[in-house]
Amino acid sequence: MNVLLIDDEKTMHEIMSAFLRRYAQERGIADMRVTCISDPVEGLFEVTTNGAHYDIILLDIRMPRLTGDEIYNSIIHIKPELLQRIMFVTGYRQDLQGRFTDQSLRILDKPFRYAVLAEAIDEMRAALQR
Repeated sequence: MNVLLIDDEKTMHEIMSAFLRRYAQERGIADMRVTCISDPVEGLFEVTTNGAHYDIILLDIRMPRLTGDEIYNSIIHIKPELLQRIMFVTGYRQDLQGRFTDQSLRILDKPFRYAVLAEAIDEMRAALQR
């Protein structure tokens, strides 16, 4: 399973990587790869050039230079087939609610515990397999 995390906070990279390793171990996923990108412009480039490579794309909202909702809006126009793979990880749910009223968004609210993340990923994986 390949996961891309776009978040400007290095601490989130460490936490999410640890949580995802635990998730893979508990679910018997032998091949878990987590790519962490802190520069949102670089993250948008990665999604638009290699997005099909990732099973799940975790996206922060409030980042410098380019926000997560701006990245998402770009994906709507450039790579809409990737939208179902995106989960926002944010403490600012309200930033999304008014902007994407016609989209079904997956949002993981910060702060969160491992169990909440694991449940959200289980739901996402099940939906993607349908």
